[in-house]
Amino acid sequence: MLDISDVLASQQVLGTVPVYLNTPDAIFSQEILQELGQTRLELLEKVKNDDPGASGFLPLLFDAEMDAVSHFLLRVLCCNDGAASIWMIDAEEALLKLRWEQASDEEQCAALKQMNFVPESQGPRSRWVNLLVTGESMPYAVSMPFTDLPPKLLAERRCKLRKGLATVERQDFLPLLCQCFRRHLQTVLQKSGQHVELLLRDSEQLKQTVDHLRPQLEQFLLSSRGDEAGVNLQLSNFQEMYEKSFPPCMQYLVKFQRDGKHLKHLGRKQLRPLLREAGLPLEEALAWWRREFLRDVTVTQESFDSEHAYHIKHAYGLEGKRKPAYGWSCWRTLDQMQFPVPKGPEAHGCPFKSLEEADLRELLRQHGGGDEVLTQEVSPPVGLAASEQICCARVFQSRHPGSEFEAMKHPMQFLRRSHAYYAAQLAGEAEASSAAQVQVMKENCVPNPKKPRICRKPLRVAQLDQFDEYFQFKK
Repeated sequence: MLDISDVLASQQVLGTVPVYLNTPDAIFSQEILQELGQTRLELLEKVKNDDPGASGFLPLLFDAEMDAVSHFLLRVLCCNDGAASIWMIDAEEALLKLRWEQASDEEQCAALKQMNFVPESQGPRSRWVNLLVTGESMPYAVSMPFTDLPPKLLAERRCKLRKGLATVERQDFLPLLCQCFRRHLQTVLQKSGQHVELLLRDSEQLKQTVDHLRPQLEQFLLSSRGDEAGVNLQLSNFQEMYEKSFPPCMQYLVKFQRDGKHLKHLGRKQLRPLLREAGLPLEEALAWWRREFLRDVTVTQESFDSEHAYHIKHAYGLEGKRKPAYGWSCWRTLDQMQFPVPKGPEAHGCPFKSLEEADLRELLRQHGGGDEVLTQEVSPPVGLAASEQICCARVFQSRHPGSEFEAMKHPMQFLRRSHAYYAAQLAGEAEASSAAQVQVMKENCVPNPKKPRICRKPLRVAQLDQFDEYFQFKK
């Protein structure tokens, strides 16, 4: 653990809300870097899991410079791994919320200004269209375009809408900051992932530090993934889940594969980890891919075994680095650098972005419906959600009546929510059936008033005494 007594802090981070917009200009030894990385990993894991001991870790990074260095070090560690990036974004957001609660009004306002939340007179493109001040250091409320609102505030009606503007009060400033912070962190992690290999190649000490921290990160990732179980996908229920619960992107890829065209590299790279995360066992995955590949007359059994079986096992962590692969998030799938627009006989990426409207409408109509949402007007990105993610969320609502709106961030989010929806539906039907059976049994147990009841219980002592008195009287 880092010994902070040996470090002389020039500026404390306690009581502030850092958002890490600027790269720190500091030099630390490799040993201190490793200690900083380990400390921040443990802090983020405890904060993310709402561990009561998290507050004890906050003083360990009380120096602003050390805190910033540890944050940027974890960017290098996580940027090249989709699952690690998601973990870091969620954990850093949780830490941001914790520090917000401990900060003063002045520090909270300073954090908002760093994220470009400034009055209109102080910036050419302000997020705050109108600033309502009550004479305090922290504004009481702000007015802003409703399209910039976090979806949660809009869905829960925690703002006032008037002529396209939303007025948000002070108690809801934190969601505004969180959505900007998450979007910024997503963007920088995505860009950093494209250059991190070159950076590590040029800096051997940094590479050794990252390699030293990776096992601890993997341990946290495995523990967090344990809570996100699959949906028990098997060949026996594959068709049912394909039609009812698969997100449109998975339906798009499976349909393309079944049409006998077989997926190219990016499509296979996108679908393989999703099937693994859904719970499809390796042997059944090999059988499914073999059957689907052989629909293409140009693919033989020998070519499948030599070209494709290895990559399927690789996705399950049995080949290569022996690390299981995880599905790409919606943010990554929409990235044109990762998944460019399909050309010719290709299928990959998000169908809401890759397909023409007629093809997309036909895909949705054939696989559970939801094509009517395409006629609805989609506003510019709401919070962190792109218009494609909003459309996908509306398709989910259309296919699952009564479900809440939740912008889609990952295909497995769609699949898990759908699986839980139908599981709850079956549980409700079973409970109703059981209650009906109990009611029928109660109705059948009502005695018939026309027939005398026959007492099958033994006579009580008092009744025996009455019989004795009766017979004595008769005598």
